[in-house]
Amino acid sequence: MSEQSSSALGSLRSVADGASLHYIGTIVINLAGFLLTLVLTRTLGATIYGIYAYGTMVLQSVLTVANFGTDVSATRYLSANRDDTAYQNRILGLAYATTLGVSLAVAILLFVTAPTINAYTLDQPLFTPAMQVFAIALPFQALTYVVSSTFRGLEMAVGKTVVAVVGPVLQLLFVVIAVAIGYSVLGVAAAYATACLVAFSVVFWYVLKRTTLRPEFDFSRREALDFYDYSAPLTLSEAGNFLFKRIDVFMVGIFLAAADVGIYNVAVLLATVLAMPLVGINQLFPPVASRLHSKGAIDELESVYATVTRWSITASVILALPVVIYRTEVLALFGSEFVAGTTVVILFVAGQLFNAAAGPANDLLTMTNHQYLVMVNHLVFGGLNVVLNYIFILEFGLVGAALATASVLAVLNVLRVAQVWYLEGLFAYTAALWKPLAAASLAAVVMWFAGLYVDGLLLVAVGSVAGVVVYLASLYRLGLNERDRELAGEYLDIMG
Repeated sequence: MSEQSSSALGSLRSVADGASLHYIGTIVINLAGFLLTLVLTRTLGATIYGIYAYGTMVLQSVLTVANFGTDVSATRYLSANRDDTAYQNRILGLAYATTLGVSLAVAILLFVTAPTINAYTLDQPLFTPAMQVFAIALPFQALTYVVSSTFRGLEMAVGKTVVAVVGPVLQLLFVVIAVAIGYSVLGVAAAYATACLVAFSVVFWYVLKRTTLRPEFDFSRREALDFYDYSAPLTLSEAGNFLFKRIDVFMVGIFLAAADVGIYNVAVLLATVLAMPLVGINQLFPPVASRLHSKGAIDELESVYATVTRWSITASVILALPVVIYRTEVLALFGSEFVAGTTVVILFVAGQLFNAAAGPANDLLTMTNHQYLVMVNHLVFGGLNVVLNYIFILEFGLVGAALATASVLAVLNVLRVAQVWYLEGLFAYTAALWKPLAAASLAAVVMWFAGLYVDGLLLVAVGSVAGVVVYLASLYRLGLNERDRELAGEYLDIMG
């Protein structure tokens, strides 16, 4: 094996480790979230649970700007300066100081404006004090993001996963205790905020134990300016990201009935499953990309980029098949009225497939010093999504919202791929992609034929399992890529 090939395999191993552990963490996080929702809906009722859910949604929305892009910036600078521990410590100090200051300001603003938010949204007496309690949690959640970015920048997948899991598990524990004592939404909000405080304390202690880095605050003015030059556009980028990823839900709530919001949310939830492979890959691809780009290892970077993009497509296609083919049966599990969202599911799956096919193109732009371009992309397409949602919802209703958002997502991802190719000369697509597409076609036929013999939930279970088996067998028969075989061989040796 050549030195370059060995180096590329090492980079891919880092990304694969991050993705594998991310999936384990995702299972734990989703299970904790499911149990938390189950406890709250069964004990508090729909209205009180709605206050809790809306409050946490507002909190997560402002969290995207509360850390001023410091989490991504820290990831980049920690990864690109591994040989300069003193500089890494100053970057960490800058990240913590910035996050604390900005998140406190946003939390105070959220606390003060809670009555106004309530007046224009839920108009529930309990929402205002609950939102004010949730605001207290904001700085601790934002600081936890910096801890996570530390592990991410150092390519420590285990640490990144631990940080991701601690918060949801503690939230479940504290909220269950609050409900068991007999508290309603205010007590639950206080339990949530307390869990965020404890979670940050735990993960901050953990990062100090697992790494030698320590935040130092003697950073220079030049270092701060460089840091903010990178992080500031990321904040605006996140605002634009919110516009093209979440604004449709808000606009459905404004222009359509509450039942439509429920149908739309379930459809979006099903399609979001397709994002899991790419999200997993993106856990450690950015620092790998930053490191390779800073070293000038462009050929290796292109090799890693092409490989992980193929992984994203291969994993997402098989997830898309049962969601589309069995969309009616799956939606019926939530109630007969949700079957009206079948077209919405198809549109969102199409949009998510474009997202998967683009691979980590967006993160690659960010890690190769094109953060301002990423910001412009998000703001322009975010604004376009608002306009299209307004026009299409009034014209086509629920389907219009999905059509607008899916179209924006598809075009944006095509543009990202073109920008990476034009600006960096990196192209991710090879003839090897015909293999997962051919295997997916065979799996789709098997899944469709299963519907001739069984139906309902049994069809979803049997058809999905049969389709996955055929898909994996077809990929094996068509032949695995050499890099994939080498990586798989290493993992099989470890497990053996």
